[in-house]
Amino acid sequence: MLKVRFYPSKNNKENAPLLILIGFVGSNKRVLLKYKEIWKDFNVFMYTPPMDMTLIILRMASNILTKKIHKYYKNNESSSKIIYIHGISVGTCFIGGFLNCLENYKNGKYNYLPHYIKGIVLDSGLVINANDAIEGFSSGFKSKGGVISLTIPPIIKLFKPIFSDYCKRDVPYFYKYNYNYLIFYSDCDTYFPGASKKFIDSLISKDINNNDNNNIDNKKNSKRIIMEQKFDSHHIQHFRKYKNEYIESVQKFITYTQTE
Repeated sequence: MLKVRFYPSKNNKENAPLLILIGFVGSNKRVLLKYKEIWKDFNVFMYTPPMDMTLIILRMASNILTKKIHKYYKNNESSSKIIYIHGISVGTCFIGGFLNCLENYKNGKYNYLPHYIKGIVLDSGLVINANDAIEGFSSGFKSKGGVISLTIPPIIKLFKPIFSDYCKRDVPYFYKYNYNYLIFYSDCDTYFPGASKKFIDSLISKDINNNDNNNIDNKKNSKRIIMEQKFDSHHIQHFRKYKNEYIESVQKFITYTQTE
């Protein structure tokens, strides 16, 4: 549950940019390696989060991953100072706590790392309020069938204070430093229905509020890049159903964010 894997780039690994790939609950190595191949010229840290409604394990994993990235740069001082993050489903939610950790863990020892982040890819997430989190976890357990699907979902509401704390403590870090975003989502997503669109709208709203003296009236004029790709596929099925379009969107995002 706390294992972080590292895969060096096959080309010029000493100077390659870094990808942090956070999978969905239950995603195995074989599945995530397919996503890794999208980022061919990147060194990659890869992690699969567990179904952790207490967030204890997720915060422990954030600490471990932060220390590994710090060690990576300490041991490779000439490495590219470019980081991208790609999260899928619950992996998108993990990113909020991870960004918090980068800035505050060990009294800010690692707070230089957020400034390396050029872009964040969110696939089939992110929740920005406790009700969306409850709905997402409930849908996840219901999909498993059997006794679990009947007994666990009613209990999930008891975790609302924890989810609310996450939204208060971690979600605000998605809005800092004008991070660039590529967001994959669908109206067919029954796990987090509407959650991604809420996040996109909140980004645009905050950018407008932060730049209202400049008459900012659309996302193209904001200081950050916000790319969105809407599919008609179900939760975490976008890459599987629309592989070529998915890869093309990521490649465009890399190009746009490195030439801004």
